[in-house]
Amino acid sequence: MRKPLEQRLRVWVQNHASPFHWREAGLCVPALPLILITGILLHLPLYAAAAAGAAFAAGAAFAVGFGAARDLRGWRWAAMGGATASVALATFVGCTLGQWPPALIAVAALAAAGCAAFALFDEDFWWVTLQAVIALLIASYYPSPIPAALARAGAVLAGGVTQMVVIVLLAHLFPAAGGRLPRGPAPARPERRVLIGHVLRAAVCVAAALTAAQALRLSNGYWAPMTAMLVLKPGLSDTQVRGLSRLVGTLIGCLAASAFVIAIHEARPGLFAALAVTAGLAYALQKAHYATLTCMITATVVLLLTLGGGNVVISAEHRLIATVLGGVIALVIARIAPHRPLAGKAQEDRVGGAA
Repeated sequence: MRKPLEQRLRVWVQNHASPFHWREAGLCVPALPLILITGILLHLPLYAAAAAGAAFAAGAAFAVGFGAARDLRGWRWAAMGGATASVALATFVGCTLGQWPPALIAVAALAAAGCAAFALFDEDFWWVTLQAVIALLIASYYPSPIPAALARAGAVLAGGVTQMVVIVLLAHLFPAAGGRLPRGPAPARPERRVLIGHVLRAAVCVAAALTAAQALRLSNGYWAPMTAMLVLKPGLSDTQVRGLSRLVGTLIGCLAASAFVIAIHEARPGLFAALAVTAGLAYALQKAHYATLTCMITATVVLLLTLGGGNVVISAEHRLIATVLGGVIALVIARIAPHRPLAGKAQEDRVGGAA
């Protein structure tokens, strides 16, 4: 009985937790507690309160850290640099346009279309663009006048720059950990109709999901357009598989992190320790199964929101609703306008990858 159990466990690990890039975790995690502790101790008014401002900066650092696994056309740290600059700019734009929903929806749709186009040509440029679109969507839920928008963009910029500095220093101290992760297969040039179709579907998905989330007044409604953009792929079956993986990963990560937060009564030492673990696992598992990666990212976000003063129960509930909403919208649009390759010509579907 024991042997079959061990075999099943080994198979599960192989399918869902492999490859495990522990060096990425070692490079990218140290900046997160550094930013949070520094922000709290210095009482930096980067957001509504010192803890929230530090959490906002740490969230940017968490996203930028995934760029350590990438480069841009051979420029080793350019992916992180591009993500830091574009996320800061997108944060300012999102906070500002959040005051005018129609303009926000139009800009978000255009940004999603551009991201979808990059996904069919270059994985690393797609990733940088994806971080900007995500930052735009998140920031839009904090509508602000220009001075406050600049403050939040400054927090994001500070977090991203801190992450870059820490990673580069650690990579110089430990050169074996400083290489980029293996690239995926080079993409074949997409057919024009595939490119146009996917770009249009991405724009419609994000616009529809953002509109629906705003109409429902979800506190974490940005997860709906984020989910719609991330799960939509040129193939209908691939959209279904990715949507299910994201839903399962979000559900498990959200419930587990929320239960932990409630169990420790939001004690900061416990939150910091848990954040280091979940963020480290997210970095280490970024090339593993999408559901596992989504679970770790979701848990990390829940912990960051809690450190920033968010209501963990309401946030968890709305995040799950928004995730289901975005996935359903992506699936419906994929069914209405599915991509069907020409007879005898299979198209490689490579829209996706690590967060």
